[in-house]
Amino acid sequence: MSAAVDAIYRNATELVTMAGPAPDPTRPFDSAPLGVIEDGAIAVRAGRVVALGPTRDVLASVEIDPKNTCVFDCVGAVVAPGLIDAHTHALFVGHRADEFVARIEGASYADIAAKGGGIARSVRELRAADDERLIAELAARLRRMRSFGTTMVEVKTGYGLDTESELRSLRAIRAASERAGVRVRSTFLPLHAVDPALRSLPDGRRRFLERTMSETVPAVFALGEGARPDYVDAYVDTTGFSVEETRPLLEAAKRAGVAPRMHVGQFADIAGAELAAEFGAKSADHLEHVSDEGLRAMASAGTVAMLLPGAAFSLGQSMPDARRMRALGVEVALATDCNPGTSFVENLPLMAAFAVRQMGLSTVEAWWALTRAAARSLDWEGGALRVGGVADVCVLDMPSWRALPYAVGSVRDKFTRA
Repeated sequence: MSAAVDAIYRNATELVTMAGPAPDPTRPFDSAPLGVIEDGAIAVRAGRVVALGPTRDVLASVEIDPKNTCVFDCVGAVVAPGLIDAHTHALFVGHRADEFVARIEGASYADIAAKGGGIARSVRELRAADDERLIAELAARLRRMRSFGTTMVEVKTGYGLDTESELRSLRAIRAASERAGVRVRSTFLPLHAVDPALRSLPDGRRRFLERTMSETVPAVFALGEGARPDYVDAYVDTTGFSVEETRPLLEAAKRAGVAPRMHVGQFADIAGAELAAEFGAKSADHLEHVSDEGLRAMASAGTVAMLLPGAAFSLGQSMPDARRMRALGVEVALATDCNPGTSFVENLPLMAAFAVRQMGLSTVEAWWALTRAAARSLDWEGGALRVGGVADVCVLDMPSWRALPYAVGSVRDKFTRA
């Protein structure tokens, strides 16, 4: 035997490796993609999987040091790759519960924004908060996400909207990730809304776009390794920015070697999916309104459809048709869209319940959406458990993989508490 392992997860009712083939859209209920091992175990050394399989076989193949090996007894639980939340606006302070009530009473998203609410309100609140509050609130939010089995989170800027605030947001994201001990991918979202300080001016929109492209974007893309964002994003919609307004940002990102992911078609289809495909976006997100042509372009480009059922639910919209997307060859991922206004949710397994009951995914496809598809959209080697692969693990306190959407809102990590 080699050196003792650092950790072993044993006696899992099921070990879900996610190491099987991609789900076939014509056979959505085939469980082969899950790679399930009953009474499973996984052994870890130096952050890598060194053995996995039935508990008896794994215990016979590795050395356990009673003093130094962490042993997790997973009886009655499911061991799986850490879940991946690949679209969040989790860097924010405060809440907008009153806006939710206003929507229930009949106000539209646009009505609220026109009165200074929505994104503009969160921008003002973020700018008013000091660095420690930004970092502390995001770190606490990341720890709560981890308690639901989420081990990797994408976090966007976009509540800054000027150069200083966007740079400060990126610093806060890195600091919060280190404090919480949760892996993070950062996304620079300069085209989220027009800076509220400029919006009321006759030429405010033009001035904002010019300042963004001449000042904010160069400052962010000039950041050194470790400080630069992993991705760039834009909100392409009737309530956001047009294709023509977005294109210069995507071209600048391409020159800088920063891959895009894009908000597309939340309220209307204005050819955002086609733009995402043209620039090889890692994901096109929301997609409540998207044409077959846009989906076919995404499929050809390998752009993942990042579906956000929490936002559709909060806004009272019809859920995106994930079955249609799968039939057209598009890979589907799920995320919380955690934000203060339209998806105040940190529970990623809950998104599986929405997806299975209201969006047309099978339970197998929902698992894939929270692991392998999300990992691909973030260029992350996690999302599956294999010998030699990264040991990114969650232990879900539920009796079977089938319970992911069944135990609505109550799936938690057995060994992690916020």
